[in-house]
Amino acid sequence: MFAFRKEKKKFPSEYLLGQIDERMDKVGCPICYLTEKSVYDYIDSLFYENVNDPIERAEFMKGHGYCSRHLKMIETHLSTHPQLGTLGVNILYHDLLDYLESAFEDGIKVGDGCKLCKVEKSAQHRYIELFSEYISTPDRMNKYANSISMVCLRHTKILKTLKGFDPTEFWKIQKEKLHKLSHYINEFTRKSDYRYSNELISMEEGQAWKSLSKFLE
Repeated sequence: MFAFRKEKKKFPSEYLLGQIDERMDKVGCPICYLTEKSVYDYIDSLFYENVNDPIERAEFMKGHGYCSRHLKMIETHLSTHPQLGTLGVNILYHDLLDYLESAFEDGIKVGDGCKLCKVEKSAQHRYIELFSEYISTPDRMNKYANSISMVCLRHTKILKTLKGFDPTEFWKIQKEKLHKLSHYINEFTRKSDYRYSNELISMEEGQAWKSLSKFLE
């Protein structure tokens, strides 16, 4: 196990760690964002140049299409990137139609082997490892502690049990960030009272509810 983690640590480059660094001034979980971006990057590549790749199409059929959540991501991506067109998705769906007829008979679930789920799982693992690498130095740990970025609850729990990673300082920082959010939300509520309407609401107080929502996603 330790040999595996040592090998993985050879992979992170300053560029990849820089991707996490760039999220420090953004509200939300950097692991969630970069994982989702990896899925969208895959979708973009698929419909830009790989939809006729026999291996890609075989993976699509092997997984019985995509799950409902990733189908919605595809729809969102194609609607915001019209240059990709809809020919690619029609080609994939054409391959799926014959299977759909048999699915009614034998009860096989559509998307039960979704390739995008596998892409997402792999990306999540990669960015959890990268984040643990990122905060392994005092400077970067302090940068995270003082940032508006906040790892979500789900990924906090995963990091807390990650082998080879000491979560003590990270766990402390997460609690401090929650305490700050509680303070900001309380202040926002207080200042919304007409008796204190002369006090300006800070950016942190105005964004606190968004930060908490991202934390709980």
